Formats: sequence, C-alpha cells, structure tokens
Amino acid sequence: MTDDAAAPAVRALSADRYDEFRRIVDYAFHPEEGPRTYDDEPERIADRYGAFVDDDLVSVCGHYDLRANLRGEWVRLAGLAAVATPPERRREGYVGALVDDALERWRGEYPLSALWPFSRSYYEQFGWATANTATTYTCPTEQLAFARGAAEGRARPVEPDEWRALRSVHESQAEATTLALKRRSETWWRERVLSEGGDDRPWAYVWERDGDVCGYLVYTFKDAGEGFGDRRLTVDDTAAADHEAWLGLLGFLADHDSQATEVRFAGDARTDLLDLVPDPDAVDCEVETGPMVRVVDVTDALEACPYPADASADCTLAVTDATADWNDGRFRLTVADGTGECERVDGASDGADAAAEADATLDVGTLSQLVVGYHDVAAARRVGGLSVAEGSVADTLATLFPSERVYLRTFF
Repeated sequence: MTDDAAAPAVRALSADRYDEFRRIVDYAFHPEEGPRTYDDEPERIADRYGAFVDDDLVSVCGHYDLRANLRGEWVRLAGLAAVATPPERRREGYVGALVDDALERWRGEYPLSALWPFSRSYYEQFGWATANTATTYTCPTEQLAFARGAAEGRARPVEPDEWRALRSVHESQAEATTLALKRRSETWWRERVLSEGGDDRPWAYVWERDGDVCGYLVYTFKDAGEGFGDRRLTVDDTAAADHEAWLGLLGFLADHDSQATEVRFAGDARTDLLDLVPDPDAVDCEVETGPMVRVVDVTDALEACPYPADASADCTLAVTDATADWNDGRFRLTVADGTGECERVDGASDGADAAAEADATLDVGTLSQLVVGYHDVAAARRVGGLSVAEGSVADTLATLFPSERVYLRTFF
C-alpha cells in the first residue's frame, strides 16, 4: 500500500452493491465481453466481501463454504474466489487487506482454504501453494474406440432435475480423492454444473449399469475447423464410480466420431489413458498445475488431519508465515492412534532461534502441501521448503504424511 493510500475497511457487501461487485469482477475476468447490464438475480453460492475506502468499493472477493475430503475424512474448506480490483485501484495493497480479513474470519472454522489463481506467484506471497496437478488429454475421437463394448451398461441423457444422480457418483469418486469437494447443494449442481436456465447449457449423459447410475459426463461442442463435423467435444465435468464405468463413458465419447473430430477432457495427474489407447503418440497429454491450498491455522489443520492408525510422533515444527502471524512460530505435534494434537509452544523464539530449537522447519505453503499429500516428505525436502534436524525426523514425518491422490477439480 502506498503512503498516500487510505487503509481500507473490509466488510460483507449488502445487496445494493451486488451489481457493482459484478461489474468489477466482469471487468477483471471477462473484459472482452464489454460493459454489461444486469437484469437478473445474481447467484447466491458465495458470500461477497469488499474493501472500502470511505464508501468507495475498491476491491472485492467471494468466500465459499465448502466441504473437502482430507485423507479420507470430510473437513471444512474455505474457498477464496472472484478476487478483483479495478485497474485504477491496483497496487495499493487492497487484495492483501482482503486476504488478511478472510484468514481472520476463517480461523477457528476452517482448517484449510483453497483458490484458483490467476497467477501462482501472486498468491504464493500470501502463503498459498500448489494443491495438485492435472492432466488434460486432447485426442482424435477414434482413439477412444477401444472402449466401445468394454463395459456393461448404457448411456442416456439427463436433465437438471436428475442432479442427485450425478451427485451420488461424484461423491463415490470423491471418497478416494483428497480435496475433492462434497457438492451437496442443489443450486451448485443446477447452476454451476448443468447451467440450468443459461444460454450455454451443456449436454449431460449418465452411464447406467443394472439400473444404477455409475458415471456421468457434462460436455459442450465447439468448432475446430472448417469442415462438417470438425468440432471439438470438451468434457467440462465427469465422474465414474469405477474403472468399468469410466470405460463405458469413453466408449460413449467414441461414438461421437461423426460429430466431433477430437475430444478433450481432464483428469488427475495420472496418465493411464496413454496405456489404453491404440496410438499414444496421437494423444496430446498436458500436465499443468491446478488450484492452490493453504493452512488457515497450523493448530487446527494438524489436528484435523487424519494420520495412519499405526503412526506415533512427538515433534516440534518451526513454521514461517508472513501473512498470518498466529502461524509464525514453533508448534508441538503429538500423534497416536490416528489422531493428532498440536499446540503452539509458549515462549517460542522467532526466526533462526525457533528453527534451531525445532525438529523441522518449513514455510506454511510447504506445510499445506504435506497436510493434503501433494508432496511427501522426500519431495518437500527436495523441491519445497522443508528441512529437518536429523534423518529420524524425516522418517517420522514420512510416516505421518504419506502422499495422496489429490485432485480438486471443481472450479469456484
């Protein structure tokens, strides 16, 4: 914040400021669409907050109240989204004020928070770190022909009124995936996934086996060339209860060969499709970073984290956090019978002294990645910010924080 910039006040937005909120967000993320008028009711999935200088709204964001899988257990996850500042108000520290306010509000309620960054380095300065990578496949439709007839069942179209069937499949898959969201809300499924009432409503199909829905696809078509049928089928959302159901969905996509020349869809960091298609060289497989995750409160996060039942530990961690001072210090973690207890050590030294007294030192971003299992201890030491006093500490931490299949695929 510059010397002549007034410190903003952050507060929830009243309904009469919602259109102003939307104008700021649309200018930040959709400027190519030009100015818009708003004659519809805005969605109410997120809580809206703004930074004010006097009565001027200078920066905005949205807070999501989410539930996410953390190593097999459901925990609360705070989502930060729609962070936007008009260009004439940028570089005044207003986003920092929104972040500070958000972490204060979330503390004690949410052990973790997540966001989808426009710039990874920008949010790293506030303590967020990469949560997972994702794989995007683009391939000729014919490459999926191997899956035709490979699974029992049939595909059929669905309408938004059948959103519960999609939700049940999503939650079945989410039970095995850390940071997968429990998307319970009917509004979320109707408005966010199926775009009910929108001008660009996608197609939706389910895969049924013995009368039960065990997979689904939500997808759109876009032109990919000048010829008839030169289209790309893009899968926006999908889930499958098991591998056979996934094969059924792939076979269904293959049957669009007269309508689309190529198919695009995303998955977690695994690259299994390359082992299934007849010509892996025909498949464009792009791995990229996804959302970011952050520990809100070290004590809350380490106590909410499930641990292996046979793991035990008593260690001290020196954590650095330049944004949330309650996380910047030394913490004692004890683990037994799959449960952890954590407390800040009274009188903990700051900086180098705290690190010297601790069994391990790490920044809050690296800690966040260990908690969710994106990095195991070896990776956190190699490419993250973890250092340990001795090898036995690394062994202990490796037992506490094994790597996980992490895939937060829901955009918010």
